[in-house]
Amino acid sequence: MNLLSGKKRLIQISLAVSMILLAAKFFSYFLTHSNIILSDAMESIINVVASAFAAFSIYLSSKPKDENHPYGHGKIEFLASVTEGLLIFLAGLFVFVKAVNNFFFEQTIQAMDVGLLIISATALVNFILGKILVREGKKTNSLLLIAEGKHLLSDNLTTLVGVAGIIVVVITGMPEIDTIFSLLLGLIMLRSGYHIIRPSVAALMDEADNDLMNKVTLLFTENRKNDWIDVHNMRIVKYGSDIHIDCHVTFPYYYSLSETHSLVNDIEVMLRKNYPQELEIFIHADPCIAADSCIICLKQDCAFRKKPFEKKMEWTPLLFSINKKHHFQKI
Repeated sequence: MNLLSGKKRLIQISLAVSMILLAAKFFSYFLTHSNIILSDAMESIINVVASAFAAFSIYLSSKPKDENHPYGHGKIEFLASVTEGLLIFLAGLFVFVKAVNNFFFEQTIQAMDVGLLIISATALVNFILGKILVREGKKTNSLLLIAEGKHLLSDNLTTLVGVAGIIVVVITGMPEIDTIFSLLLGLIMLRSGYHIIRPSVAALMDEADNDLMNKVTLLFTENRKNDWIDVHNMRIVKYGSDIHIDCHVTFPYYYSLSETHSLVNDIEVMLRKNYPQELEIFIHADPCIAADSCIICLKQDCAFRKKPFEKKMEWTPLLFSINKKHHFQKI
């Protein structure tokens, strides 16, 4: 099963499970009239809507590049994640406001023991599915699967808080406890929505991914060849689970086109080996500058050296991002 079909299957399973759990939670609410259970059911509505949007975004992101989308359609995954986080945030706001309103109105709850069993079962299902989605999302570098999994885990957290609240209500017989726990659930949903929105908005804005930049820099450092005099002007952009890397690499100026192409190919093989998902690489080959490049060049058998070697440059993400060839006296 390839990465794309695997993501589609997981999203479809998530959508089906969310619909079943939604029905179970609303059945439990109508049975008990508990605000805690209503809060949990409200978030499950978001689960269904978000899973449907996620399924559509997986379909759209799988479409090949075209004239209007030369980098593909992968960013729809970020939009889906933002939408999911926003829906959770709005649901949390609704739950919080309703809970505050319930302080001023008397409520009657019933059959809490049955409701407790139903809600506990949904918590277990959400936990298992959420863990699977987050794990697979990290494997495939898919923000959408990670967001979907975290959403289910956050739903599971609110459900567990709800279960605790129901237990307290059953033990104490105090319906006010139901409203207090509803307030807590609303706050948890608000926080969860924000933490899903934040990284997805950053990705839509092409914010630098420091973790990815650090990993790519480490790959270059660990596989460093003497012919790679320096790496600069590196840009890394994510489109859904796809990664686009472009950079300039300085090679000896006297190398033939064939030799330079072979070195560029070595870099591409190194990157693709470590990033099995869709990876697009653009490497601009720069010729070294006589004298200036010599003092940092590790190539010992160079017949065209103008100055002796002075210092090995320590490659860092900051150094890679600078748009100029390395020369330690000028940095």
